[in-house]
Amino acid sequence: MNVEDHLAIQELTHRYAYFIDCFDIDSWVDVFTPTAILDETELGTGLLEGHEAIRRYGREIVSTTQHVVHLMSNHIIWSLERDAARGTVFSIVDALSKSGERTRYQIKYEDEYLKISGCWKIARRKVRPTLPPEAVST
Repeated sequence: MNVEDHLAIQELTHRYAYFIDCFDIDSWVDVFTPTAILDETELGTGLLEGHEAIRRYGREIVSTTQHVVHLMSNHIIWSLERDAARGTVFSIVDALSKSGERTRYQIKYEDEYLKISGCWKIARRKVRPTLPPEAVST
């Protein structure tokens, strides 16, 4: 397994979390391929296809969320070829809505990555809850 590619894919996942947590939607969208699929059907958000759908969803998050933090861990790259890879990563997501509700999500991302013009991007990300969402009292 190529160490440089492995580290670049891990960095990609950290950038995904960092940009959405900082509400930098354009940078967040850029971690995806132009035709990427973000599948949050198991969370009730739906299936988002392509940059524009993912951007609209990111703007919706910004409009309803005061604070959010993704803690990414246990990233495993299951397969890594020259321009394609597959992996999983777990995350705890803590969010505070603008209405004052605080929710914690424990999720697993099942990912497919593509290397485009020398840069790794998320081509498909399926989000699966590992536990039901938890209302956190403040």
